[in-house]
Amino acid sequence: MCDALRELMREEIEEERRKAEQETLLGAIKNLMANLKMTADQAMSAMSIPAEKWEEYRVKLQKP
Repeated sequence: MCDALRELMREEIEEERRKAEQETLLGAIKNLMANLKMTADQAMSAMSIPAEKWEEYRVKLQKP
């Protein structure tokens, strides 16, 4: 029981870490776009974000 609870907590903590990381990257993309007049693709390329993740961030950039 304790191991199952520990695993569940570990998974929740990891998910929160991933969300925070994505929000940080999204903020950085927006800053590059605004301050350096880059396109989203240029910003993601400059940040070395893997191309297979670009669509995920493009979708998030569309949300208010």
